[in-house]
Amino acid sequence: MNLSSLALWAAQKFGLSRTPAKSTISKIIKRHATPSLRSDVNERSNDRRVKLPEVEQTLLQWVLRCEELGVCITGDIIKEKALDICNELNIPTEQRLVFSRGWLYKFQRKHGLSCRYQHGEAGSVPQHIVDEGRKQTLQETSGYSADNVYNMDETALFYCMSPHRSITRNRIPGTKKSKKRITMALTTNADGSDAIDPLFIGTAARPRCFQSRSPQEFGFDYYNSGKAWMNADIFNSYLKTLDAKMVEEDRKILLLVDNAPPHLLKDDTLLRNVKLKMLPKNTTTYLQPQDAGIIAAFKSKYRKHQVRNALGQIDAVMAGRQDGLYEVPLNEAMQWAKDAWTSVSQETIQNCWARTGILDEHLTSFTSMVSELQIGA
Repeated sequence: MNLSSLALWAAQKFGLSRTPAKSTISKIIKRHATPSLRSDVNERSNDRRVKLPEVEQTLLQWVLRCEELGVCITGDIIKEKALDICNELNIPTEQRLVFSRGWLYKFQRKHGLSCRYQHGEAGSVPQHIVDEGRKQTLQETSGYSADNVYNMDETALFYCMSPHRSITRNRIPGTKKSKKRITMALTTNADGSDAIDPLFIGTAARPRCFQSRSPQEFGFDYYNSGKAWMNADIFNSYLKTLDAKMVEEDRKILLLVDNAPPHLLKDDTLLRNVKLKMLPKNTTTYLQPQDAGIIAAFKSKYRKHQVRNALGQIDAVMAGRQDGLYEVPLNEAMQWAKDAWTSVSQETIQNCWARTGILDEHLTSFTSMVSELQIGA
């Protein structure tokens, strides 16, 4: 007799107003039943839950082998590996499990696995400062339609870095993390209709991975500086390029940037169609749209490329063909980044802008209508 049958029997036998839940029956059995009955019910329950045992065992052995080698693996990597195992075993699609977050949680719990550490920047800014900064920024953005308000922010991309945590049974020793980094400048407008191609900043003037050609020849907007950081020269070059684009499109825009030293307008940089506005100090974590989730969405997309690549890397380590993990040439990482940026949805961008509260929807809509009337005149 299974749990459902027991529940029906109990309802009839004791005249219950409703049939007890299976979880209730299970708890009663655990508390009061004999060991043999508990064992029988548990076995039936386990038999019903466990599907594709060969996939599960193969996956578990792979996870334990990764732990043995000190290889960091994430939940996403485990789910991707499960799909690969299904392919290797030629399991028909209709017989496969959905390798969801819920499945991963149960897999970890069943086999004693947990997310362990190897051996956005919101701080305590007074609310009145954030509110005043939002008010100031609203005054600036109110004269523009949503498609003409832009934000640019830089982010560091450690494109070869392995995860900080790994799903294992036991604590594993730490490994030296790759410090290979490239800086990216990411720009969007408030309605998400224009996600400008990313600007990359590396250390080498001509990275070796491009051989004798330049990154620009491969379609990358690439600059270099001593520490791969944004500086005033690169920033002003970026501004001139953006201004030329807006002159060509006959648009006047507002560009919001954080209050950082490199974001200085040089005397010889004359902007015709771009107005530069610094966000108030100490408020960028709250008021900057790129920090409100756009960059996080981009990095999540980038990690998907890393996950697929990491599976091949891990297999190569297990086979003894290589030592390094998560290594990828700069040109490949830049292409992944470009693809990831393109795949961030317009809806995500709009939502992140809305979260900051720096746009007055009624005023921007009115401004947009006026602009359309002027164009049609």
